[in-house]
Amino acid sequence: MLEYQLVAPENFSSEQNLFIQKFKKTIALFSFRTQFIFGAKDIESRHLIATDAYAKIVGLSHGAEVGGKFDDEMPCEGTVQFAAAFVESDIALFDGRNIYKKVSKLCVHEYADGLKARLFDKYPLKHHASQSILGLIYTAQEINISQFLALVPNYLTEFGMGCELEGVHRHLVLGDVTLTDYEHEICFLLTLNWSNQQIADFLNQHRPAAHIRGPERIDKYRERICRKLKLTLRGDDDLRACLIHMGVHKKIPKLFFSRLVGPLKMRPPLL
Repeated sequence: MLEYQLVAPENFSSEQNLFIQKFKKTIALFSFRTQFIFGAKDIESRHLIATDAYAKIVGLSHGAEVGGKFDDEMPCEGTVQFAAAFVESDIALFDGRNIYKKVSKLCVHEYADGLKARLFDKYPLKHHASQSILGLIYTAQEINISQFLALVPNYLTEFGMGCELEGVHRHLVLGDVTLTDYEHEICFLLTLNWSNQQIADFLNQHRPAAHIRGPERIDKYRERICRKLKLTLRGDDDLRACLIHMGVHKKIPKLFFSRLVGPLKMRPPLL
């Protein structure tokens, strides 16, 4: 794989500047003709441009007003509250300079248009001619918040009225340990402070098996997970605390993520 370089705006060549200007015109066209939430940032997480639809959810009127601002400079208090988390996911996208990488985040918080659940997908903004990454492209779509609350009804109670969850597309890696999808699902539900019986009932509904699960089976997996993560714990609360410390509550398993997202609407083509 060719290695692409990260390039900051102050170091753009004339060709790269021209590319960005053309890209801004493309977004302006989408803004005029559609209601897509669509935009771009530079590698320092400063917005380059956005559609009017994005501007409105952060408390602005027009996409052009977004350009030049960081997330913590938006009028929307919810956006400011999660600005650091947004930047963290931007940095994660650039890690490894993989031009095919994608980061998906389910952001549930107060926007300028109220409490919403929105799925943000982020992709590198590539300039192939110079083998450079000039920033990132983001798109967003609204998810029915009732679906989120139906799936994990106590998430906001446990972790507050706003959250940013990453959709894990592959296996979850914690340090040097890779969890199976099933282990990840159990760990995620443990962070919600669910009992073995609640977890068994949930998985029987959403991941049916040949034999109905009981709490004993979940308990065996808890022990297996502890051994795998090399944890010596004094009680159930210790495991939950360790998993939260590792950020598992912010990493939503593939199966649950697909239940939340469901069939998505058409997205704008990416350059």
